[in-house]
Order: sequence, then structure tokens, then C-alpha cells
Amino acid sequence: MAVEQRPPGYNYTQVLLEHLGSWDKVFNGELVYPRQLEIHLPGNHRVPCKFSCYYCQGRLVEQSLDMDEEVAYRLVERLEGRIPFHIYGGAYTEPLLNPHLLDFLKATKKQGSRFGIHTNGSLLLRLQKSSNFLSELCAIATTPEDYVSISIDAGSPKSHMATKNLKKNWFDEIIKGVELLCKLRGSSNIPAVRFSYIINESNASYEELSSIVRLARDTGVDSVRFSIPYDLYGKPFQQVRDYKRRVEVPFDAVVRTRLDGLLSTSGARPFVFYIPPSSQDVDKMVFRQCVYSYYQITFGADGWVYRCSSTASPSFKFNRLGRQTDDLEEFDRMVLKNHNPKFNPNICFRNGARCNRMALEINLAWADRNA
Repeated sequence: MAVEQRPPGYNYTQVLLEHLGSWDKVFNGELVYPRQLEIHLPGNHRVPCKFSCYYCQGRLVEQSLDMDEEVAYRLVERLEGRIPFHIYGGAYTEPLLNPHLLDFLKATKKQGSRFGIHTNGSLLLRLQKSSNFLSELCAIATTPEDYVSISIDAGSPKSHMATKNLKKNWFDEIIKGVELLCKLRGSSNIPAVRFSYIINESNASYEELSSIVRLARDTGVDSVRFSIPYDLYGKPFQQVRDYKRRVEVPFDAVVRTRLDGLLSTSGARPFVFYIPPSSQDVDKMVFRQCVYSYYQITFGADGWVYRCSSTASPSFKFNRLGRQTDDLEEFDRMVLKNHNPKFNPNICFRNGARCNRMALEINLAWADRNA
């Protein structure tokens, strides 16, 4: 089964090089804005998220919600489009819980940048009913590069409740919200709508997998990304290796068989693809430089700026670049600080922090280029 068929936006090294224009900009001492700014809005300042997924990478980390949204918002305005993508999600937060999300999105678009939203989708329908959120979203989106990614992780209400550790059926409401979003955007297909589906024992049957592909096709979703859960951040690498041996490797073989016939091999819509566990393999994390800083920088939900989204928690204080600020010159200094050729990612690895799949691909490409 071919598993490396991916839409263009998921070829991360290529995306970075399109942003930079050339590897020559890396570590040359100049101020180079990253491709994207991740903004982890702090839920509703009381709870980060109302779901409790066992594989959530925020489960083991400190979940501070101390961001001052006014400061972050003013910086978005003052960036004036210098960072082309603003991603609203979170290491442990649900962005649709935050009452300021739509204001941020409008500011992003006003400055000429594109947005991405990573959400569990539970509030899509309710926010439309209470504040016309989906209608506003479709009105401000201008390009298919603007997107909403829904972590659906199930093909039925039963498996959704088991996977998300829920006592209530949210699945049907999420699907209705997605269906309405696709209807409101019309034939323009803007913003793009994506499903991400983490496969586990509760949702791994062929019936479940084919069900979500069918639902995606029927509702007008653009893509479905399948993957299997990797071990949680914050654990020693030896535990992660043991998990890979016991869980990831054997389950990957099962999943590949069950996905056979469901994956896309051309420009189909929805484009259905699988990201294998090798994209998070800690045994590949042996490089001595990190160039992921040219891809992104992160505003954590705790009010600090972090080197990357994977470490945006007080649990990884060593990756803080400074307090969030609306002073553009101060932010520029943090961007430059992040482009540090002497920063050794082993400090992350020793503390249970890991590269996400984007960072791993990019850092391996950089390491290969300089081997």
C-alpha cells in the first residue's frame, strides 16, 4: 500500500523552501520571519478543552491558561502580514472555546495572512447559532490556504465517545456543523475543510474507517488524514521506544491493511492519505541543529513565546524565548534568538520533548544537506 501520497501542503520541507526561497537564508544572521505563527488561545481561561482524548499531547504537561489575548492580538495587527500563516490550535487547548477567536481571524486576514484552525469541532454548530461564526468565517476566508481542520478521530458516535472519553454523543453534532460549514462556503471551497483521524483500537475497523471517508465525501470535506497515536510528550525516549515496539509497529501493519482501497492516489476529493508512525520516530532525532524556527514560532496559552508548538507549555521552560509582547522590535529579537545555530535540540530530547512530524522532516532534510 502506498502511504506517502500527501497533498502538497503536507510536504513540509518543500513548503519551507517555498517560503524561504533558498536554504541560504538559514543561519545567515538576518531577521527571517517564519512561515507561520502558532497562537494557542487559552480555552475560556477556566478549562483548556472539554474533551479528554487519551492520546492528547497535552495530557502530561502543565496546562497554564495565562495568555493576555489583547497583547497577542496587538502583535498580530503590528506584524502586518510579515508572517504569512497564523495557526490557531494548541498543545492542550481548544480554540473555539475562546471568545476572541473570530477577532483574531479577522485581524489575520486584514493583514493579508492566511489562517488555519485546529479544533475538535464540537462548537461549530453552536457558535453558528449563537453568533453566525461559520458565516463570518466563510466571509473572511479568501483562499483555499485558509483552512479548518477537525480532529474527528471516529466514524461513529460510539467510537467517538470511546476515543474522546465522553459520556455524550457529540459526533452527530460535529458532523452537522461540518456539513453546514461546507454548505455555507459554497462552490468556492474556501476555506478548506479537513478531517484528521487518529486510529486506535476503538475506531480501527474497516467499517469505521470507510464510514468517515464516506461522510467526508457526502459533506464536501476536502481531505482526510489518517495516522496512529504516538506516545505522549514528556516521557523519556526509552519509554517512547518501548511504546513504538509494543504498539506503533504492530498496529501500523494492521492499519495499512485496513486502509487498503481507501487511500487516494491522485487528486481525488476528498484526498485520503495516511501519515505513518515513522514521521515521529525518536530514533531519527539525532541531529544537532534545529531549523524548524524558520517554519514556525509559537504563542503558548501560558503567555510565553516558545521555540515550537511541541514545547509550548511551562513543562518545557527551557524553550521559552520571552514573554509575549505587542512590541514588534522585541518580538523580532525573539525571532532572531530562535534562529540560533548553536541551539542543540538534545536539550529537548533529554527532557522528553520531541519534534513533531513537520519539524522532524525539516530537520532531517537540513541534516542530510549538511552531512
